[in-house]
Amino acid sequence: MSGHAYINYFDQRYLARSLVMLRSLRRHDPQATIRPLCLDPLTYDVVAGLRDPKIIPIRHEDVLAFEPRLSACAGRPRGAFYATHKPVLPRYVMARWPETTRVTHVDADTHFHASPAPIFAEAPQASILVSPHRYPPGRDWSAYYGRFNAGLISWLNDDTAKACLAEYLEQCLDRVEPNEVDGHFMNQGYLTAWPEHYPNVHVIQHPGANLAPWNVLNHTLRNRRVGAQDVVSVDDAPLIFFHFSRMFRDPDGCWRTDFLEFGEGNLAVALLKIYQPYFREVDAQMAQLAQEGLATLRVERPANLDDCHYLT
Repeated sequence: MSGHAYINYFDQRYLARSLVMLRSLRRHDPQATIRPLCLDPLTYDVVAGLRDPKIIPIRHEDVLAFEPRLSACAGRPRGAFYATHKPVLPRYVMARWPETTRVTHVDADTHFHASPAPIFAEAPQASILVSPHRYPPGRDWSAYYGRFNAGLISWLNDDTAKACLAEYLEQCLDRVEPNEVDGHFMNQGYLTAWPEHYPNVHVIQHPGANLAPWNVLNHTLRNRRVGAQDVVSVDDAPLIFFHFSRMFRDPDGCWRTDFLEFGEGNLAVALLKIYQPYFREVDAQMAQLAQEGLATLRVERPANLDDCHYLT
């Protein structure tokens, strides 16, 4: 897609996972440009050191200069402060590179298994694309986390999207709630009203887009061998990308989560064909960073470690 830019943001805590995500996206959408916002100098240096002409890192100080009001939010908890950047980054990219036709945010804790083209083919001229949480029956947490997941949002570079981003920015500058309060979790709750508030908003329908721990139970996973490749399907459609939310690696090197409910029929495919290959790739990336003398900070574990499940 000509003029399409992907964006995300991360610091050194997510550096290994983000590098894995960037490689997976490059494999499956090799023509697109990726413009990650690097939230600390170490992260910027590593991403710039990739010397990939399609991965163009953005310095944090450049975004702070573009939107000076962000600095006033630096006293928020780190996760909430980072979440405040979500409406700023697409505005920055559209202003800095006005030839960009579409900007798509994809969270750094994701991994692509197939081309994202079917996502955009659903509504090529939609001003805004949003990703529903797709909670299974009896497990609807939208009152806490909102109707849509902010791990995938796409804006066309048009007047409707710009109006959306302008209002979204004011909302996030005013309040980014780090806890699940009144559907205002982080920057997500604001998305709930978009289909009714703005014209030309499309709710993504593809079951393989933004598959995640909170919605696997709502789908049927299968794996088939195609040549030397394992191909995972979701309701008989290709798995496009998985969202590895609420994961951490403990000091013993084991991956754990407090959010694990796949359904008995999906468990083997989820663990063996989605989670474990991802862990192997991230572990290898972490080892490479360590070998290069780059000691990155760890992702914080959940407060109650006893509630976390081992995945390795």
